[in-house]
Amino acid sequence: RDIPANLSIVLGSFGISPLEYSKFYTMFGNYGVIKEPQIIKQVQDRNDQIIMEFNSNEYRVSDEAQSFLVLDMMRNVVEHGTGRNARVEGIEIAGKTGTTNKNIDAWFCGLTPEIEALIWYGNDNNKPMRYTEGGARTSAPVFKEFLNKYLEKFPDTTRKFSIPNGVYRGSYKGQNAYYTIKSPLPRTNMKFNESEILF
Repeated sequence: RDIPANLSIVLGSFGISPLEYSKFYTMFGNYGVIKEPQIIKQVQDRNDQIIMEFNSNEYRVSDEAQSFLVLDMMRNVVEHGTGRNARVEGIEIAGKTGTTNKNIDAWFCGLTPEIEALIWYGNDNNKPMRYTEGGARTSAPVFKEFLNKYLEKFPDTTRKFSIPNGVYRGSYKGQNAYYTIKSPLPRTNMKFNESEILF
């Protein structure tokens, strides 16, 4: 598919389906590996014996450490930003809200250490919704409701994202922050300190 090579693409100037969006977001939860969405994971018989299994195609597009930095920014979206309505107590969530011009589309993509779900609101005829119906207000709460139900059914779900090798923790303007050698904290006199290295 021909996607225009311009800077506004990151702001949503090119329309793609929620299924395509969800494919690209898998790279953050999988630390740099994109996994093709798969509708059927396995087929079981009436005795719960697996008779057929399907594996999704996957390929690496970024290194683990750099992907984690974006994942951490997306955690901040849920903790302190527009994704606050998706927060669920006791589990780390990374996410991104989205609202297109004239409120035609409103969406939220949420990631936990084990699952990803993308919630989209809009009209099939592309008519604008009410001005107040943005992704933060409509889609993020639906993700929260879904995740609460999921956790009831699967209480042993992993609750915290792991930190890959090559990610360090330091302080910037009095705040704890993660960084990598490729993406250092914004200071010119930075030195690696043994106490800052997590692994």
